[in-house]
Amino acid sequence: MFELELKNPEELIIHDKDKNVAINIVESTINADLRVGTIGGAGEFEIGDVAISAKPLSAGGIMYRVLVEGVKIGLVGSTAKIEDLDELGPIDVLGTSNAKFVSVVEPKAVIPMGNMDFAEIKGSVKVEKKIKIKNASLPATLEVWKLD
Repeated sequence: MFELELKNPEELIIHDKDKNVAINIVESTINADLRVGTIGGAGEFEIGDVAISAKPLSAGGIMYRVLVEGVKIGLVGSTAKIEDLDELGPIDVLGTSNAKFVSVVEPKAVIPMGNMDFAEIKGSVKVEKKIKIKNASLPATLEVWKLD
């Protein structure tokens, strides 16, 4: 089991059994209280049971593909372009600040980030402080996970 939480509108925190991994889509940083400090830039990283692939965007910034307990999470900020999204591959949960990316990526769940207006996304809305995911239990139809 792991949990997803928004620290602020731009930073998703993944709580797994060993670590808390915070990914900021505006600052393009990963913070997990590591000895090396905050990680910035593109690359492949494993932090506990969380595997992260950070890919550069054509207009600057970074997008993230995260694998935790078999669940694929994509995190994409506003500097991404539609053509950048091919690099994500199939995604179960999409954290984004751009509602247009949802129809391109086709995730099972969306986490609105930044100032995203998610009213145009056709899916049920679940409002929680944190979302707990057990055994890759994901919705059958698109859900918007509004994390407050």
